[in-house]
Amino acid sequence: MQIRNQTYLRRKNKEEIIKLLREKSRSYSDIARILMLSNTAIAKIADDLISDGLILRESDTKGRTGIGLRINNDYGYVLAVDLSGKVINVCAADMGSNILLRRQIPDVVHIERRDFDHILRIMREMVEGEALAGKTLRCISIATPGKMDESGKFILNPRFGGFENVSLKSLTEEVFACDTVIRNDVKLALEGEKTYGSILKDVSEAIMFHIDVGTGSALLLNNKVYTGTRGFAGEIGYLRIDAALTRENDYGNLKYSNYFDSLSLYSILEIVRREVDNGGGGYLGRYVGERGIGAYDIPIHAMIEAYNAEDPITVRAVDSAAAVLGSVAANLAEYLDIDMMVINGAAIDLGERFRKAVEATARGKRVEFSSLMNDTTIMGAINAGVTQAFFSRL
Repeated sequence: MQIRNQTYLRRKNKEEIIKLLREKSRSYSDIARILMLSNTAIAKIADDLISDGLILRESDTKGRTGIGLRINNDYGYVLAVDLSGKVINVCAADMGSNILLRRQIPDVVHIERRDFDHILRIMREMVEGEALAGKTLRCISIATPGKMDESGKFILNPRFGGFENVSLKSLTEEVFACDTVIRNDVKLALEGEKTYGSILKDVSEAIMFHIDVGTGSALLLNNKVYTGTRGFAGEIGYLRIDAALTRENDYGNLKYSNYFDSLSLYSILEIVRREVDNGGGGYLGRYVGERGIGAYDIPIHAMIEAYNAEDPITVRAVDSAAAVLGSVAANLAEYLDIDMMVINGAAIDLGERFRKAVEATARGKRVEFSSLMNDTTIMGAINAGVTQAFFSRL
């Protein structure tokens, strides 16, 4: 029992040193002081990590206590995939979380098996390409909407079609001989903002809302992302919400439907499309006329452009959704005693007008866009992949 306890403590100390060095380079003595261990103990643990190639000494001079230690960025790399939005991101990043290579697939609403096979082909091309030649793939991390069981099979994910009962983890590990981490996209986005962003550095309680093709949310409580029983605590994407109760004389059909909730950009787009199809003019009326397309072919990016151009039809629909979001956010914030609300996803492209429209019904709570903007989720996925790659080696 004593040996097992010593082994456990040694592993935990290795994990703590990795965590500290991922924040910044530190000396032996700094690490010893933070972990309240002796310089000799830190030296022995650091020697193991150096031997395994996980960290490096910054100098070979004598007197270890003053020598700097840092993460070995070249230990390998991770592939991270963000399936959260209308643009699918695939990135390769080194062990210092620096993005080495990026590929994107634009304008994806429903994700079908052929779409995921396309993602796997892109990942294979990246792995076999010149940019990553000679480097070792250590882990794959996927940020996905929906609810999954422990094997990675979806319990609920309206955005996926045709392979809901297939494990993304199994599909990925059939192609790549490394660990695969599958995590909820909004939880990873919150981790990304907390780890690499600026607005949550000194915040211990917050709510993040992901507003894109779909909608989701996550909770930061006592400086930790709260996951709940199965990793999906804080989700609002499946709430049944009726915006007609939020403001009089607004869209009565801005509410939960079979596939998308009332707060997603896709749901707002459907309302805008209907209004244009019924003869509404303005920015989008001209848009469809100039391109010779139907109202139901209007893409999300055109709706965002129309909103920023202050098109009346679009402003009414988007601001109605913003009022719903602000009301939901205020209720959750009051219940959990939270003051900070963070918005990420394609809704960031709606700009300051949208943020203010949310804040107007948020009962004095602070509403901010993610400081990482559209990279919030992919950085969270990179963080999860790098963490798994390091800790699986300990």
